Amino acid sequence: MYKNRLITLLFSFIGFTLFIWLFIREDLTDIFAVLSIVKWNFFWIASYRIIPITMDSFGWLKLFEKDMIPRFSNLVSARWVCEAFNTLLPVAQIGGHFLRAKLIGKNSVDKAKASATVVVDFTIGLVTQILFTVAGLILLIQESQKENIHLWIIVGIIAGLVAVSGFILVQRAGLFAIGTKGINLLLRSRKIMGLIESSRNLDQQISDAYTRKNRLVSCGLWRLAGWIAKSGEIWLFLYFVGSPVTIQEAIVLESLSTAFRSAAFAVPGGLGVQDGGILFIGIMIGLSPEKALALALAKRFREIVVGVPGLICWFILEGRQASPQLTGK
Repeated sequence: MYKNRLITLLFSFIGFTLFIWLFIREDLTDIFAVLSIVKWNFFWIASYRIIPITMDSFGWLKLFEKDMIPRFSNLVSARWVCEAFNTLLPVAQIGGHFLRAKLIGKNSVDKAKASATVVVDFTIGLVTQILFTVAGLILLIQESQKENIHLWIIVGIIAGLVAVSGFILVQRAGLFAIGTKGINLLLRSRKIMGLIESSRNLDQQISDAYTRKNRLVSCGLWRLAGWIAKSGEIWLFLYFVGSPVTIQEAIVLESLSTAFRSAAFAVPGGLGVQDGGILFIGIMIGLSPEKALALALAKRFREIVVGVPGLICWFILEGRQASPQLTGK
C-alpha cells in the first residue's frame, strides 16, 4: 500500500510539474485576458456537461434487461459521481466506474447483473473512444494537410485494438474471479465486495451481456454520440472568446486531448498531459498558445465546478445508505 501511494505521489508530482511548466513558459497575463472574456458565460459551458453525461447514461440504460431497468435519474447521478471521482481523485481514471456499480447495484434486485452492465459499458466506452480518436486524427489530416500524421492513425488503431481486445478477453476469461483482490486493493476498501454476490456469477453475467448484440450496438451508438457531444464544450468556449472554430476542429481538439489524458491514466486527472495535448493540437489547427492554454484552464475549472458537486452528491447518497444502519443501532 505504501508503494502504491509513493507511485501515485510520483506521478502527481510529474503531472503538476508539467502543468506548471506549460504555463510559466507563456505570458500568464495573456492567458487570463482570454479567460476574462468568457466571464459569466462560463456558466453555460459548465452546464453543458449534463448533455454528454445524459447521453452516456442512455447508452448504459440500453444494457439493462427489461425486468431490472433502474430509474434513469439514478443512472445519471451515478455517472455524474463516476466522472467526479475519475477527474478529481487519484483513482487511475477507473475507480469511479466501480463506484457507479456500487451505487446502481444497491438498488438492484440482482447486483451481479447491475455490475456487469458497468463493465460492459466501460468496455464499449473504450471501443467508441478509439473510434472517436481515429475520427479526430482523420479530421486533423484534412485540417493540417500533413502526410506524416497517417502513421499516427495506424499506430493509434493498432494500439487501441490490442488494448481493447486484451481487456475483453480477460473479461471472458473471468476478470472478477481472478481480480477481485486487485480491485479491492485499488479502492483500499472492503466495501467493494458488496458490489457482487459472487465473482463467478458476475463473470457469467458479463459473458451473457456480450451475447445481446442489439443492446451492445445501441449502447455503442449512444456512447459514440456522447464522445462527439463533449466537443461542444470546446466549441462553446472558443465561441465565447471570439475565436469560433468549426465542429470538425472542436472534435479534433476533444478527441485527441482526451486520448492524451487516457494514455496518461497513471497521472491523476491527466494533469499536465491533457493540457499539453490541448496546446499541441490547438497550435496545429491554428489557435494561439494563449488561447489553447486558456482552453486547457477552462476545462480544468469546469472539472472542479461540475465535479465537486458530484462528490457532494456521493456523500449524500452514502449518507442515505448508512442512515438505516445507524437508526437500527
